[in-house]
Amino acid sequence: MIADRANPRLGEALDLLRRAIEQAGTFPEAEMAVAEIYSREGALGLAEERLRKALEAEKLLRVPEDRFAILYRLAEIYETQNRYYDMEQALARIVGEQAEFSSTPEAQRFQNAFLSAYITRGLDHLLRLYRLDGATFALRAHAKLGWFYYRTGRHDPASILHSLAALDIMITESVREIRLVDPNFEFRSLGGYLDVAWKRENIRSFLAEQEFFSVAYHLGAAAYPAGRRARAREIWRFVAGLRLEDRQLGGYGELSRRQLKAPWVDPLINPSSRRIEYPQN
Repeated sequence: MIADRANPRLGEALDLLRRAIEQAGTFPEAEMAVAEIYSREGALGLAEERLRKALEAEKLLRVPEDRFAILYRLAEIYETQNRYYDMEQALARIVGEQAEFSSTPEAQRFQNAFLSAYITRGLDHLLRLYRLDGATFALRAHAKLGWFYYRTGRHDPASILHSLAALDIMITESVREIRLVDPNFEFRSLGGYLDVAWKRENIRSFLAEQEFFSVAYHLGAAAYPAGRRARAREIWRFVAGLRLEDRQLGGYGELSRRQLKAPWVDPLINPSSRRIEYPQN
């Protein structure tokens, strides 16, 4: 086995984990650990197999929220392998556990109102009106789906909706943190919020880790080809006008400035010789 030959300690760890699984019969945490070892060694097929076993036994997880970690890891493997349908399904399963993005009629009504508030009144209005509480687990899934739907031509409403949700969750969580030291803080505008949030190291790190400026930029990138050009310029002007170093903006300040001068739409992703594959109905 790869791990055994490359690193004896990894081989020993695998052996201990296999024994633990054999003794327990079903041990999802151990399956996750084995999957991580395989993944680090580049054995993605074996890693996927172990992660699927862990997911099948998700009801036995000591920390139920670990099922999201399994799904995120599977999504990463699928993306590496250009298996975009499988990646989308893994991320959609995470998002589907958020009440506002479940399959219920109430969730659909919420999404319609959420999107309408943005289109008709703009981003600041939306963010004053809606707070997606308790949805941090779905943040990365929304951000990735927003990017993915943009790069596969599903701009409106899919890409716009998920990018908006990702921004809202980031702001909801950081406003809660701001209020620990300033209970009277109220969100009034994206610019005013960021002036306060960026001064706090923990929030600054959180926003950087979650790629706040990438999500903001791609919201505009999806809004433009969807015909929401005023909304695209709104968010690009915000990112382009920030008095931050471009490295802090991840390059999205310069991209936003270029978009304002001469907008473009990125080509659809097709990183391999085959198209994105979807099951036949």
